Amino acid sequence: MEKPIGHRRWAIAEGHIMEQGPTQEFAIYETACILNTAERDAHVKITVYFSDRAPAGPYRVTVPAHRTRHVRFNDLDDPEPIPRGTDYASTIESDVAVVVQHTRYDSRQAENAQISTIAFPSVDYRGF
Repeated sequence: MEKPIGHRRWAIAEGHIMEQGPTQEFAIYETACILNTAERDAHVKITVYFSDRAPAGPYRVTVPAHRTRHVRFNDLDDPEPIPRGTDYASTIESDVAVVVQHTRYDSRQAENAQISTIAFPSVDYRGF
């Protein structure tokens, strides 16, 4: 059995879900891309932090063993939707090691924009 790749705790310091474009065709979204190379499912908790209010979450998702899951922050709604036009940051905690990448896609204009970066991993494994 191979050792899973990644860490159990991650942080994404930047986030901002922009207001939507004039139609659904002009999509704007932010995604946490989560890779699980472990032999078992990863049970993931996402907590979202704001500059002017208490954190939201945890949002809970499962990433099956040996799979990837792209979680759109735009679609998170339980326990509450993430407000549009608001800066935020997030932490991602998993019960198995995973890899997390953050991506923003903006197609409000003809010159589509996409940015992506690896999240910040934490090597402190205390707690879940």
